[in-house]
Amino acid sequence: MSTVMPLPAFAAAVLLVVATALTAFGLRRTRPPGWGWWIAAPWLSAAGAAAAALPPLDRLAPALLLAWPVLALVGLRRFQPRQVLPGSEHRDAAVLAAATGIALLGVAWGGAAGAALVAGAALACHLYAALLLFLGPGGRDATPVLGLGATMALVAFAPGIASLVAGSFAAPPLPAAATAALGNLVFAIVAITLVCERTERQLRDSRRRLRALANLDTLTEVPNRRHFDELASQALRHDPPGSAVLLMFDIDHFKLINDHLGHAAGDRTLRVVAAAVLEELRAQDIVGRHGGDEFTLLLRRLATADAIAAAGRIAAAVARRACAQQLPTLSLSFGLVQVAAGESVEAALRRADQALYEAKRQGRARAVAAHGDEEQPVFVESRRLDLTPC
Repeated sequence: MSTVMPLPAFAAAVLLVVATALTAFGLRRTRPPGWGWWIAAPWLSAAGAAAAALPPLDRLAPALLLAWPVLALVGLRRFQPRQVLPGSEHRDAAVLAAATGIALLGVAWGGAAGAALVAGAALACHLYAALLLFLGPGGRDATPVLGLGATMALVAFAPGIASLVAGSFAAPPLPAAATAALGNLVFAIVAITLVCERTERQLRDSRRRLRALANLDTLTEVPNRRHFDELASQALRHDPPGSAVLLMFDIDHFKLINDHLGHAAGDRTLRVVAAAVLEELRAQDIVGRHGGDEFTLLLRRLATADAIAAAGRIAAAVARRACAQQLPTLSLSFGLVQVAAGESVEAALRRADQALYEAKRQGRARAVAAHGDEEQPVFVESRRLDLTPC
């Protein structure tokens, strides 16, 4: 003769498995805010299901079994504090305390009236939590939260639905432990889903931040040499051939700033230069820190004469900012080349470096444009960049 496990005992076993699984899941990772409340929900339900089978403790079972929706709600408030749910934790605590008191009163009263009090207290807890979840804000976590709210509402009316299915309201009521097992099982799935989705979002954000750090010079917050090469190469592929000017410039006598004023002043100088460049450039232009005190610029769809004028504006902006920062008067030297059709960024940079060397040779604070190839450069234009001392 086969023995079938009674429904309350099966529900207690399911609740124990759910509580253990959720606890183990939390122990394997950094627990988010509200996780303790989420752990408490299935454990209290499991304790209530076990108490229902023990006559000395069965009077506590209804109060233990009705708590899980409110505990899940409080945990959700703390898990996503920016998505404010209606009400407050104080109100949640008041509802749970009142429902627990009514349930214990119903157990003590006994009979049909006591059973009605117990059922009403459980119904109030489930519908209260479900309603607040339905009224909560939308967002990325809305779907699992709404699913949990629908489950709470279903569990609230499960005894009545079971009686209708049985064909008579006089049929034996569905044990509260069974409905609690269903609700906690769905809740555990929702909790794990929310935690995994948050972890995935945090990983994506971390990857974005790491990519940004890998692409930017941390001191000046402009693209580093590698990223400048990528951006400039991409721009040259999309623009008409021969329409861009590449500039390389550095800070005149930068070593003296480091030697006489210290490296902190040198770092401030580099930040001043980067800020001035960003202020003067158009959105379509590209700037990068080549290394040390050398910077590179790609001015798109511009002629060499216009690029020299832009270099003058940058030098003037640097001088103004240096005065405001109580730094020595700063001057810049520029080398410019018109990027030839099909020329790589690396090849254009080598030609611009030759022009920059020529600007240094001619006395600094100057912009020099080079034409021709790398083996035989022709320095066709040279302009002094006037400075206004502090």
